[in-house]
Amino acid sequence: MGRGDVVITRENREFIRQDCLRDALIYEIVDLEWGMMTQMRSEEGKKLDESEFESFYQVRYSQHSAMNSDTVGLYRQDLTVATHTGRNLMAEKYAYMKDPSRLPEDPQLRELIDEIVPLMMKSQQRFAGAFPALAGMGRAFDQEENTVPIEVYITSELVNRSEATLQMILRDIKLNPDYIRDIFEVFVSFFGQDSLGKAEVLAAAQQMKPCRGATL
Repeated sequence: MGRGDVVITRENREFIRQDCLRDALIYEIVDLEWGMMTQMRSEEGKKLDESEFESFYQVRYSQHSAMNSDTVGLYRQDLTVATHTGRNLMAEKYAYMKDPSRLPEDPQLRELIDEIVPLMMKSQQRFAGAFPALAGMGRAFDQEENTVPIEVYITSELVNRSEATLQMILRDIKLNPDYIRDIFEVFVSFFGQDSLGKAEVLAAAQQMKPCRGATL
């Protein structure tokens, strides 16, 4: 590292939420995911700039915020195990989005995913019915800028999780029909919006930042 290089630390990232221990745990998760994303892009001959981390953090924090704290803790454990076993969970997520036939071989994991996805889709449809403009902004894109169907994106968030984590996600979505709404509620708060209703008006007028991109 040269003398002019800037060491990026949590303190340099002033946008990080630090209100409670749960925030700290989610930051650790997003930072690990960012490392995996950076590695994946590097292996593809691309480079992620540190300036992209803020958008990445906003999307990933929002995604994880809908999970209960014990579920968040289990996913943090999944990431820790992955780093010690040479797995890149973000690469696995993107590999699935490119080829939705790449489901886990373990039949128990497949059963859990098959149970979770319809519930997530129902929550997505419930949200889209109330906030269509915001729901449209949440459509994911892969690195070639091809639209990824929402069901594929939802599944991509599950294919790299452990059985224990999937069991807890299943519990969370069963307990909370507004799971997807909660994700968006947190996301719009990063842009100073205190209600989905106000954010929907801005989204309809194309004045809200899209919740999508190559770093989802």
